[in-house]
Amino acid sequence: MKEAVPQVTTTTTGPNGEVTEVSIDIELKKNVPMPTLPKPLTLEEKKYLLAVERGDMANVRRILAKAHRKKNMNMNCVDPLGRSALSIAIDGENLEMLELLVVLGVETRDSLLQAINVGFVEAVELLLEHEELIHKDGEPYSWELVDRNTAQFTPDITPLILAAHRNNYEILKILLDRGATLPMPHEIK
Repeated sequence: MKEAVPQVTTTTTGPNGEVTEVSIDIELKKNVPMPTLPKPLTLEEKKYLLAVERGDMANVRRILAKAHRKKNMNMNCVDPLGRSALSIAIDGENLEMLELLVVLGVETRDSLLQAINVGFVEAVELLLEHEELIHKDGEPYSWELVDRNTAQFTPDITPLILAAHRNNYEILKILLDRGATLPMPHEIK
């Protein structure tokens, strides 16, 4: 015996008064992994992200030094909007804060893509220099290592492609001068 498929039915009235009923079959999938929600922030993490947003360098430095000693805080935490400390610094165009966070070891993840997306040229240069220092040949770049559940960009977006989409000649030139290339497209089937 075939299992009943759940349906959603809706009724709409058109401009001439005609009533239309639409039914949609809902296919329930089993064993589909659900995206994981970020853990609730601790009080210390909330203070940290707030200090980053306010541009409070001394407090951020103090909080991260304490976090390194006690290992009681995730310096790569994200707020309820999914923004990391680096994202907040990039959105606020706070280059000094961005530099402090990178120097203190906050993971850059897709921060380069975020800086390109908002057109923050100085941040792009800083993050490219950092990537050159940490990247090992044959390994993926930091923006390729982002968890797909929390990523703000699709996996096929590269810095060069995003800069071209944003029509940002200055960032395109910086990327090309540093040897950025386009990935090979997939085969046509």
